[in-house]
Parts: sequence; structure tokens; C-alpha cells
Amino acid sequence: MQLRELLENKKAAIVDRWCDLTLQVYPDESARLMRREKDRFQNPVGRVTRESLESLFDGLRTGRPPEEMTDALDGIVRIRAVQDLSCSAALAFIFELKRVVRDELGEEAVGRTPEAELSALEAGIDRLTLQAFDLFVLCRDKIHELRVGEIKRRTSVLFERMNDRPGEPTATTADCGPCDGVNGGCGA
Repeated sequence: MQLRELLENKKAAIVDRWCDLTLQVYPDESARLMRREKDRFQNPVGRVTRESLESLFDGLRTGRPPEEMTDALDGIVRIRAVQDLSCSAALAFIFELKRVVRDELGEEAVGRTPEAELSALEAGIDRLTLQAFDLFVLCRDKIHELRVGEIKRRTSVLFERMNDRPGEPTATTADCGPCDGVNGGCGA
């Protein structure tokens, strides 16, 4: 039997187990809610996670290149990039698929499946992980860029407020103290 057929037959079990392992990074109560609640508005993270994993599994099962799975990967990676997770914790779920596939197919199925097919699947998982890493880094860079922009904006507003206070003199180099602006002042 071809690996694709075996994976199709075991799809529900594989995706369920992969989803459970993926949600383990969250606190127990949150993970239970994400597994149980199916409504996309009451459980957006669980819904995106489940849909992304199903799509990624289908892509890997059919041999699609990682570049064609960017949309499915993007949803789950964006969520994990804004959370307080290290890169390794955020992306470890992709590697878990290797173990889930081997466990769900069982030793007899793995032994009967051509090793080249299993190796190709695992190489696809590795390439998908690299794609996820690139997306994660882009998301984190954007988050840092937004944070720096917000700090700059707040600082600018603070300085504007300080300079706009009526009745309070603004500091100049001539007012700074002992050098009184002689020879260009101290630069304060």
C-alpha cells in the first residue's frame, strides 16, 4: 500500500493527535477549551490551529512544496509569534508530526511502506519547518518594529507635552549652569 493511501486512511487520527500535541504549549485549561470549542468566534486560536494543521497535513501527504503551504502555515505561525514562546517552542509542533505519523501507522505499516516515501514525507516536514522559521522571524521582526515605533511615538508626545507647558521656561545651553554657554556650551 502506498504511503499516501495509508496517510489518507489515518488522517483523522493523525490530525487529532497532532493537534493535541500542538496545543500542549498552552496551559491545561486553555488547551482543553481549544480542543473542545468548535465555534470560530469563541475559539479563534483553536480553530486556526486545527484548520492550519489539516491543511498542512494534506499538503505534506500529497507532496506539495512548502512554498505552496505558506497560507496554511502563516495562520498558526502568526498566532505563536505574538505569544510569549521561544522560536523552538513555537515551531516544535511541526517536528511532532514525524512521531505522530510513525506511531499512528504502526511498525507493520512503516515496515511495509517504501522507505523512500517515508523519507520524502519527513524531508517535506523538515522543509516546512524551515519555511515556518522564516515566517516566524518575519513576524517577530514586524512586532519589534511596531514596538519601537510605538516607543518613538510615545516619547515624541511626551517631549511635545513637556515643551508645551505654559509658564515654564524651556532649557537652553545658556541656562544649563556653570558654563553658561561659553565656547559653545557643554552640549546639554
